[in-house]
Amino acid sequence: MSVTGVHDTERVTLARRAELGVRTHDTLAARPSAELRPLEPDDWPAVADIYWDGMRDGLATFETEVPSWEDWDAAHLRGHRLVAELLAEVVGWAALSRVSKRRCYLGIAENSVYVAREARGLGIGRALLEALIAGAEAAGIWTIQTSIFPENRASVALHQKCSFRIVGMRERIAKRDGVWRDTLFLERRSEVIT
Repeated sequence: MSVTGVHDTERVTLARRAELGVRTHDTLAARPSAELRPLEPDDWPAVADIYWDGMRDGLATFETEVPSWEDWDAAHLRGHRLVAELLAEVVGWAALSRVSKRRCYLGIAENSVYVAREARGLGIGRALLEALIAGAEAAGIWTIQTSIFPENRASVALHQKCSFRIVGMRERIAKRDGVWRDTLFLERRSEVIT
């Protein structure tokens, strides 16, 4: 601990938050806006770091290891992968993946949205999810679904703000670190595609 009472690691986090425009006491200050763009292979190191950060806290996914770029690339739909940049740094990503190879389900996809810890609370997750939804609808995807741990209240709230509805709870659906976990199953049906 330093003389000021702030741990050195806390000082780094506070400094990083200041760089990103996050003000802990001044909520009237304008925040810098994130720029969204397609996720490219060169973004993988930053995307993988953000994914790993989400894995470590145990609230975002059943996965416990970051896949290779090749495996991640094969599992996610091209044209439906975005990153958010803030001050020229990737601070979030979102992507869609197929839920089935059956022809009748081609208009259904599953979404993932991850935001770097230091950039949370800036509206980046919502911007990514709204852009992902718009791109999906333009491509004829009529339903986006996701599964979220009930404890991940921020993600549940984000999805509900973007017109996802809770369909139900999947009880003890899988294990994470040897413990059975529940997930909430949410979906968003397009109002544009009829």
